[in-house]
Amino acid sequence: MVLTTVQHDVVPTSENRAPAHTGALRSGDRWLVALCLAVTAASHAPLIPEHLKEAPYIGVSFAVLAAASVVLGLALVLRDRVAVWGAVALLEGLAVVAYVVSRTVGLPLLGDDIGSWAEPLSFPALVSEVIAAGLAVTVLRRARTAAR
Repeated sequence: MVLTTVQHDVVPTSENRAPAHTGALRSGDRWLVALCLAVTAASHAPLIPEHLKEAPYIGVSFAVLAAASVVLGLALVLRDRVAVWGAVALLEGLAVVAYVVSRTVGLPLLGDDIGSWAEPLSFPALVSEVIAAGLAVTVLRRARTAAR
């Protein structure tokens, strides 16, 4: 028995595309990125009290990152717009940069973090941030290409 597949071109219809007035992308990546944003929030939230005492600006930054991650995750699931994807790319990209800076040259009041790459919550946070930022950039590029 020989199985063959036939590839069909999908013609946009009202059933398989978002109405033009909504601006929603309907990206299948939104669910994975929303999950990554939840992991980012969950991995930073427990560190907020400790960092508010040690380096208050980091504690506040972690609180903002966690809250923004939750809001953006919900926005992706509910709206899935280019602006939300841009905000995800920016937020998660900045989180990755801040992590690398904190572990290499260090941040004020957190010099003991230099070289400390194996913190228990670092791995899930960093992986989720890299995935979210990377997919956000990919979705934005696809949207730009499709708009042309």
